[in-house]
Amino acid sequence: MAEFTSIPEGLITKTAFFSERTPITKLVPAVQQFDAVIINKDDGYFGIIDSREIYRYFANFAISKKQASGRYAIRVPRITDSTSIDDVIYYFQKSRAKALPYQKNDRISGVLKRNTLLKVLLSLDRLRDVKVSDAMVSPVIAIDIKSTVTQAKAAMRANKINRLMVLENDRFAGMVTNYDLIDRYLKPQERLPQRKSYTYTPSNLALESVVQRNPRTIDYNRSLKDAVRDMVENGISSLVVTRGDKPVGILTELDIITSAAAGGGMEGNKVLISGLDSDTYQYEDEIRSMLKVFIEKTERMSRIRVDYISVVVKKFKSKSYEMHARLSLGKQGIINAHVTGHIMERTMGDVLNILSREVKERKERYLSIRKIYHTNRMEEA
Repeated sequence: MAEFTSIPEGLITKTAFFSERTPITKLVPAVQQFDAVIINKDDGYFGIIDSREIYRYFANFAISKKQASGRYAIRVPRITDSTSIDDVIYYFQKSRAKALPYQKNDRISGVLKRNTLLKVLLSLDRLRDVKVSDAMVSPVIAIDIKSTVTQAKAAMRANKINRLMVLENDRFAGMVTNYDLIDRYLKPQERLPQRKSYTYTPSNLALESVVQRNPRTIDYNRSLKDAVRDMVENGISSLVVTRGDKPVGILTELDIITSAAAGGGMEGNKVLISGLDSDTYQYEDEIRSMLKVFIEKTERMSRIRVDYISVVVKKFKSKSYEMHARLSLGKQGIINAHVTGHIMERTMGDVLNILSREVKERKERYLSIRKIYHTNRMEEA
């Protein structure tokens, strides 16, 4: 692939277009085929609906066939042949969408997929000197293969994750994703077309029936470029990260894009915020300010360099906020924190307190190990 600084039209994928009035259930086959479809309103671009959004709403197991697609469309930036690679990376990281609409001559002609962006990152060598362990999400949550689909779904909800490792006789046996469960868990009258003939009781449906046996894995010490190449060549969106024979983390397309955003040389790239909607964008400056102060304080007090901090914000109809923060400390690893609260500022404060405590504990462990090492060296001398 030739070097370039923006996205050429040759990398754009064709997709389907629908009116915002189209019933949401009529979009499902097209979303499955294209990953993302364009929603128009009054013959103009309105937003996109991708498979992530489809599964997210079907996850509630109750969706009306009459609901219009416009209700589920997400507003993401349009890109053109003059949009810089850094901006494309930023738009993907910020929106968390699976595709971005591509505009040419004032018309949307298709979409740029996440998987295609990964190919671009490989071509431009934007993941140089980054290891899988620097980008993966850890620790992993596991469930026994004899559990039910209901139990797996509850575990994902409780831990706010989309993937579970599956154990059989206490050994790694595979992986199950939220998408696997939803595909099997939908009620008969609301299932995707290919599932309408299935009959079962969700409460006792065996997890074993939906487990992905032998998912692709990668060693935590491998290069992130190797991981991306594996994903691209096999058309997959995640890898199980292992250390020896034991799963120690998960690496997804979004993890890789976040790493690229943090290391791309963009101004202020130590602070990455995503998930904000029309109701929560007003808090972006305040959140960014809090995160910058946190970074400065962390580096000053702990003398540990912060690579970046990313925060995903979700707002629910109950007026509560969920925040998932990820703090990258280079050789000190990655720290994750999840908090749900009813006040934005307090929720963010709780997230930062969790991260601060973990940074302090890691520093103390490091100093303790260093002290033991020097003591042993002195005794040997």
